[in-house]
Amino acid sequence: GAEIMHMAENGFCEHGEQEAMLANGDTEITGRLPVNTDGGCLANGEPVGASGLRQVYENVLQLRGDAGKRQVPNDPKVAYTHVYGAPGISGVTILST
Repeated sequence: GAEIMHMAENGFCEHGEQEAMLANGDTEITGRLPVNTDGGCLANGEPVGASGLRQVYENVLQLRGDAGKRQVPNDPKVAYTHVYGAPGISGVTILST
């Protein structure tokens, strides 16, 4: 999905490094940069206008340690949400404990 492209655009890696990150498991729940811990829009649908809120909610659950089977290990302290919508519109939310 788009998150693969946005990983580089948001500065988490260089363009072209995403494939290696996926192959190495870096973006899995137990990886160094867990991505889409709740499955993203493929798992949850696309609630147009509310996708960002769903992502923030997932990050709140992660930071509280309340994400159940999806919980990122080792007591995460920072969570990052990026949402891209209509052409040229995006938003970022950074949460920390």
